[in-house]
Amino acid sequence: MNFARFLLFVAAAGIGLYYWHQHQAAVAISTAMATADANGFVDLPPARGQNPETVYVVAAVNCPHEAAQRADRLAKDLDDKGIPVVRTNNVGFTAVGVDQSTVDRIRAIMDGPLPIVFVHGRAKSAPSLEDVEAEFRSSPGSDAQEKPQY
Repeated sequence: MNFARFLLFVAAAGIGLYYWHQHQAAVAISTAMATADANGFVDLPPARGQNPETVYVVAAVNCPHEAAQRADRLAKDLDDKGIPVVRTNNVGFTAVGVDQSTVDRIRAIMDGPLPIVFVHGRAKSAPSLEDVEAEFRSSPGSDAQEKPQY
């Protein structure tokens, strides 16, 4: 009888902890998304090996799924507009000095619909071509604003 109570207590504690973590994650994600700029991009730490002056489009490569095809089209359209772009299927972050709110922002973006697009240290899941172009041209460090469009 005591063992059954103990198991019931452990199960209740586990369920409570699970729901508490789910609630905390939901609050953190909504807070992270509240920090998005006008184009919907969220600040993230720099991804390993990424050039900050290049747009990165992340989704499965050589894949027939619609999200991957959308990523291919987005990368091609960005390239056609003269925006430096890399089409890739992976991205990694360094965990040194990262706090929980940063982890929650990364998770919010990376768990979203594909493609994930990185522009000047900011990211968004499934952005439109217009969102990416506006973010690229308005981001600090972009010299695209200074070049006349003919």
